[in-house]
Amino acid sequence: MNSKERVLTTINHKEPDRVPIDFGATMETTIHHLGYRKLKDKLGQCVDKPNVDMLKTAGFALVDEEIQQYIGADIRGVFPYPANRDTIEYIEKDGFLWFTDEFGLKWRQPLVNGLYFDIFAHPLANKSFEEIQVHPFPNPADSRRFAHIPGYLEKINQTEFPVVFDNCFGNGIFQMSNHLMGYDQFLISLAMYEEKAIWLMDKITEMKMQFWDTVLDKFGERIDIVKELDDMGTQANLWISPEMYQELIKPRLVKLVQFIKNKKPGIKMMMHSCGSIFPIIPDLIEAGVDILNPVQYSAQGMDPVEIKKQFGKDIVIWGGGIDTQKILPLGSVQEVKDETRRMLDIFMPGGGFVFAPVHAIQYDVPTDNILAMWETVKEFGKYC
Repeated sequence: MNSKERVLTTINHKEPDRVPIDFGATMETTIHHLGYRKLKDKLGQCVDKPNVDMLKTAGFALVDEEIQQYIGADIRGVFPYPANRDTIEYIEKDGFLWFTDEFGLKWRQPLVNGLYFDIFAHPLANKSFEEIQVHPFPNPADSRRFAHIPGYLEKINQTEFPVVFDNCFGNGIFQMSNHLMGYDQFLISLAMYEEKAIWLMDKITEMKMQFWDTVLDKFGERIDIVKELDDMGTQANLWISPEMYQELIKPRLVKLVQFIKNKKPGIKMMMHSCGSIFPIIPDLIEAGVDILNPVQYSAQGMDPVEIKKQFGKDIVIWGGGIDTQKILPLGSVQEVKDETRRMLDIFMPGGGFVFAPVHAIQYDVPTDNILAMWETVKEFGKYC
């Protein structure tokens, strides 16, 4: 099998020749740029090529094609840019590097030993419903987002690799609302069924539909999988009750998924949602989500054995191949190998599994642990 056949086989819940590997096809399956530099040096690959930002706020790097080929990655990702990427002004102030994104969110990163940007100001905090309605939201169809993508797609062999189109336009319906208003204010407003919270979620859903309408018109023939995201879980539980999710978030996700699938029948829908989300996995399936990224099995209630048993025939598990909070960064090489093999044994049977760590590889992960993880997948990830 080639990579495309391998991936399409497993996402149709059949066993391919080996487990497909994702490294760099999404924002959550890539690597922090400092860790990536160490990896390139260790491999002796692309050492003279500068790192390219995939997601600047998180420090994520775009993985070079040569590295993907070297480790046997089976999927390629496409990433739109923020429309104002080339006009963002970065300001050094009070020990931080600051910038404002296209939604009006203010971000800052420490100038000394800074690894990530954090949101520091929410543009819709303390705003009335009337003020929220006139906020200058960005244009989802802005052509500047997509100008680089035709050239990027030309470099991907469409018969060899499946393509994931990653939504880099804001965040999820729930999470973007939190970002814009602030978690405390939005969650209170949502719990009180305030008009401004409902309107904001509808506005974000509408913008997402405009975004995907543009994407599929321009590039639909080349896309196999589209990726959305909405972190609904904390380490210990859901952000909101399952009942609130079903009433307030799920209908909007259903509307979005149906729009995408009506626009391009047969396309597969990936949803990234971190944390303890076990109670709403059936809702994601009912909404039309085909692929769950990841299974964060270090979170409460996210037993990988039970998730595979209950949902493995209905949703593809993409990521969850090894814990990225403790084992990958802090474990020994042997512990990494043992844990990787354990997760392969859980998730492989019957197909429906794409290997990637639970989340993006961070800057402090030993390079030998990264290589041990992939070596184990290559050795024990074969079906025949």
